[in-house]
Amino acid sequence: RHVEDTQPQKFAAMEAHYETGSADLHLLAFPKSLDALTDPRAENLFTLSLPRVGSFLASGGDFNAEVIGLNEYEENPPVALVFWSFRFMVGLGFLFIALALWGGYLTYRGRLTESTRYLKAMIAASPFGYAALLTGWYVTEIGRQPWVIQGELKTSEAVSSTLTGTEATLTLVAFVILYIALILTALYVLKWLIRGELRSLGVQESSAGRWRGPLPWVTSDD
Repeated sequence: RHVEDTQPQKFAAMEAHYETGSADLHLLAFPKSLDALTDPRAENLFTLSLPRVGSFLASGGDFNAEVIGLNEYEENPPVALVFWSFRFMVGLGFLFIALALWGGYLTYRGRLTESTRYLKAMIAASPFGYAALLTGWYVTEIGRQPWVIQGELKTSEAVSSTLTGTEATLTLVAFVILYIALILTALYVLKWLIRGELRSLGVQESSAGRWRGPLPWVTSDD
C-alpha cells in the first residue's frame, strides 16, 4: 500500500498494470513470446494470478479499489526491467523459504550436516542472495523513474550542473574497480579459510588442486 500511495507508477510497473481499474496480483508470469520480455502485458503473458488481490494490496483492504494504470501517465519507468526484476526477486525469496524449511526438517531429524544434497544446494544458492539484493534495488531505483522525489523533482533535473561527464565516468570506473577488488579479496579469504579447515581435518590437496579424503561430517545422501 505504501508503494501505491507514494509511487503509483512503480506499483503499476511491478504488475504491468496498464489500464486503470481493478488490479490482479501475478504470482507467476511467463512470456508467450520474445516481445513479452521487453513489453510485458497481460495479453502476451502466461500468468498465474489472484484476481483483484493487487487492488486489495494497493488499497489496504478493498478488492474493488481502482488502481491507476500506466497509460494514464506521460512518462513511466522501464516496465519490463521493473516487472521481471520484481518477479525474480520474489521467486528467489520463495526459494530461500524452501531451503530454510528443508534445513529445518533436516535439523529436526538430526541430519543437517549429513545430507550432501542439502549442502550442495546451499553452496549452489550462495550467489542468489546477491542477485535478490540487486534485483530489489533495480525495482526500487528504476521503478521510481522519472522521479527522484515523486511529483516534485525529476532525475533529469537533479543532475549537478557543476559535475562534468568525465568526472562522473571516472567516479563510476573507480567504484567498479573498488568493488571488483573487494570481491576478489573476499573470494581469496574464503578460499584460504576453507583450505585451512580442510587441512585441519586431514583432507589432502592433489597436484590438480582437488581435495581427496573423507569429510567427517558428510555421511549421507539423504
